[in-house]
Amino acid sequence: MSRRRGAGIVPAIGWSLPVFVLATGLSAARADEISDLRANQELLQRRIDQLAQVPPPGGPGGPVLAGSFPRSFVIPGTEVSLRVGGQGVGSVIWYLKGRATGGALSGQGSENETYTDGQGGTGNLPGIPLNNHTFSAGPGAPVGVSHSRSSTWNFSGKQSRIFLDARTPSPYGEVKAYIEFDFAASNTNTILNNNQGSVNGYIPRFRQGYATLGGLLAGQTQGTFTDNDSDPELLDFGGTTASLFVSRTPQVRYTYPLAYGMSVAVAAENPNPNYAGPFGTFFTDTNQIPNMAACSALTTPAINGTATGTATIGGTTVASNITNACLGNAAFFNPSQDIMPTFVARWRIEQPWGHIQAGLSTVHYALNDGMFLNKQYQGYGGALSGNFFTWGKDNLTWSAGAGDGLGDQISNNVGVATNFGGALTGQAVNATDSRSTFSTNRALYDASVLAKTIFSWG
Repeated sequence: MSRRRGAGIVPAIGWSLPVFVLATGLSAARADEISDLRANQELLQRRIDQLAQVPPPGGPGGPVLAGSFPRSFVIPGTEVSLRVGGQGVGSVIWYLKGRATGGALSGQGSENETYTDGQGGTGNLPGIPLNNHTFSAGPGAPVGVSHSRSSTWNFSGKQSRIFLDARTPSPYGEVKAYIEFDFAASNTNTILNNNQGSVNGYIPRFRQGYATLGGLLAGQTQGTFTDNDSDPELLDFGGTTASLFVSRTPQVRYTYPLAYGMSVAVAAENPNPNYAGPFGTFFTDTNQIPNMAACSALTTPAINGTATGTATIGGTTVASNITNACLGNAAFFNPSQDIMPTFVARWRIEQPWGHIQAGLSTVHYALNDGMFLNKQYQGYGGALSGNFFTWGKDNLTWSAGAGDGLGDQISNNVGVATNFGGALTGQAVNATDSRSTFSTNRALYDASVLAKTIFSWG
C-alpha cells in the first residue's frame, strides 16, 4: 500500500509544480500589465492637461481653420466661413483710329472715357471713322475739314474689383451674404478735369450684393435669364452684343434642386424696360437734368468785332457757339411706367460634359404721361444656351435667344418703339424744359400716340 500511496504522491507533486509555476507567472504578468496601465494613464492625463491650456479652435490665438467652401476660412469664434477675393487689372489701350470723342469743340475734340476706360470697347463702335468721315482727313486736308484726332492712349486700373463672400449653416439651409464692387463707374454727362492726373477721380461702383437662405435669394446679382457660362472669354470689359442679359439686376429668386444635376428657378426682377422714341432710346429711369433747358446754344463775346455766333481767325471762319451740358431730347419724353416686375423661369442641368440652360421671360411695358395716354404692351421670349467640354482645355459655348418685346433680356436691344414726343399730325411739341410743353390739344395729341413691341433675336 505504501508503494501505491508513494506512487500516487509523486504524480501529485509532479502536477502541482506546473500549476504553481503557472500561477506565479500569471501574477507577475498581471503586475506588469497594471504597471503599464498606470503609466499610460499618467501620460494620458498629462496630454489632457496640455490640451486644456490650448485655446479652442477658432478662438483668439487659435489656429485658422478652413471654411465650408473652397478658399474660405472660419472667422474666429463663429461658425461663419468667409472668403475675400477679387482681381487687380491694369490695362493699356492705344486706339490707332476710332476713339470716341467727348463733348468739347462741338463733339470734335476731348475724349469720352466711358467707352475707352469704362463700359468696354463695344460702346466705341460708333466712333470708328469711315472713309468719308471728317476724322479720316490728314494734315493736308482742306481748310474747315477736321484733321485726324482719332488716336489716343489710355492707362487704367479701374477694372480691378474686390468681393466678400460669407456663409454659415442654419436649420433652414445655408445662409450667404455676398457683396462685390469695382471702380468702373460710368462717367457719361459728367464734367471732368484732370481725372487722369496724379490723383484720379475713380469712384467705387456697386456690382453685386445679395443674401440667400437655402434656395431663396434677394438682392442684386446676375439676371436669371443670363448664362455667363455660355459666353466666350473676352478681354473687352463691355461684354458681347446680343448675348443673354440682364447683367447684375435687383431681384428675388428661388432655386429648387432636382435629380441628375438639374435645377429650376423662378424670379421676379427689377423692371427697367427700354424704348425707342423720335429722339433716341430711353429707359424707365431716364431723367432730364432738373431745371436745365434744352441743348440750346450760347453766343460768345465778339471776336474781331464779330458777335453773330461766328468769328474770323486767321482768315478762317469758325463757330464760336458753346453747347449747354444737358441730356438729349429723349429724356424730355419719357412716359414709361413700371406696372409689374420682369418674370423669368429657368431650367438648367450641370454635368461633367458641360451644361444646358433654357429660360423664359416676360417684360411688361406701359406708357402713361399723366394725362390722356395710358397704354400697355406685353413682351415675351425664350433662350437656349450651354457649353460642351470637347478635348483638352477646349470649351464650346453657344447661346440663342429670341422674342417679341424681349427688350434688355438681350443685350444692346430695344423692346418697344413709340412716336410719343414727336410732332404728330402737324402738332408741334416744345421741349424747352422738364415739363415738355405741348402747344396743341393734349387729348388730341395723346390719342395719336402709337407704340409697338419689337421682335428681336440674338
